[in-house]
Amino acid sequence: MAAAAKKETSTEQLKRDHVTVRRIRDVAQRCSDRLYAGDKIPLEDIQVISVVIEEFVDAFHHGKEEKAYFPANEGKSDVHAEEIRMFKIEHEFGRRVARMMQRNLQAWKDGAADGREPVARFLRTYAIYVTDHTGKEDRFFDMSAEMLSGEEDDEILRHYMACKSDVGGEARVQELYRLLEYLEGR
Repeated sequence: MAAAAKKETSTEQLKRDHVTVRRIRDVAQRCSDRLYAGDKIPLEDIQVISVVIEEFVDAFHHGKEEKAYFPANEGKSDVHAEEIRMFKIEHEFGRRVARMMQRNLQAWKDGAADGREPVARFLRTYAIYVTDHTGKEDRFFDMSAEMLSGEEDDEILRHYMACKSDVGGEARVQELYRLLEYLEGR
């Protein structure tokens, strides 16, 4: 009889998400580099990057962290509480960078002559943020995973399903993966 597949933990899911978030980072960095080099990039592709950041990174991934994983870990220690506070502040920084990129992209679409540089700058800033932020969170996850009971992990996983519903369900999450693959191929 074959052994049952090991269930992915809440921590493993977040770390797997980080692999995808880093792929988004790579697309944002490449786009920024090409904009600075003067290459023509379809503004629609930059808009797709913005949608993937907003829906996958912020609504889905950060939603799982902020609504489920962090609350389950906040009371574990003062160190955990302080790190979680810092992560939430960093999430807000990432949101602001993404919004500024969107605003500048819209201005560029509306004919702003100097639209290229601010969009490139915010894409690059977002890529730098992702590198720094996910590295710190991965270390936190490694430390936190050992402190979660099986029941706590199951509860977090139930909350993750709600986060998936919040972004449109499994079909929308799969569409976001396809959009990322599209961008990687551009």
